[in-house]
Amino acid sequence: MEKLKPFRDLCVLGISAALLLGVVQATFKPPRTAVVDISKVFDAYDKKRDREAEFKLEIKKVEDSLKDLEKRHKAIVAELPNIEPGPKTDDKELEKLRIELQVRRLKDSEMKRLRQTQLKYLQEIREEITDEIQTFARAEGLDLVLEMRVMAETGEAGIQWPVVHFSAPEIDITKEIADRLNRLYTKK
Repeated sequence: MEKLKPFRDLCVLGISAALLLGVVQATFKPPRTAVVDISKVFDAYDKKRDREAEFKLEIKKVEDSLKDLEKRHKAIVAELPNIEPGPKTDDKELEKLRIELQVRRLKDSEMKRLRQTQLKYLQEIREEITDEIQTFARAEGLDLVLEMRVMAETGEAGIQWPVVHFSAPEIDITKEIADRLNRLYTKK
């Protein structure tokens, strides 16, 4: 019996290790991962198109106001050489300067307002996309969602650079996210 004790101890140790390893393997799950192309989600989101249309209308309003001021300015410039020097000429010159000042102020204030509006729209949409990705990930039990590409800008030029160089198509959630956003948006 004494001769079998080391063998028995080794068997007990082996069984214990196997049980412990089985428990560890049973509790460890590989992370569930997905990828998303946010630029494609952004382009497919109906709200983005609606906001772009609203923004173009805002731009058109500003352009129309500027055209009206430019027409008035041209009319005054054309009229000035035909007016006898005197108080009437001075009034026209002052009106011309006022219009030039209005044009400058309109351009400055409206450009700033338009930039702020565009930034507000982009932030609003970005937050909605981010929230929907997180909601989807929680609902599906995902542990990690990776962006497929990043925008790299150098001066005026920009390129999209892949972050994920390969992913199986079945882990790409881009379409699901875009579809969910569009369903939620049309309900509003």
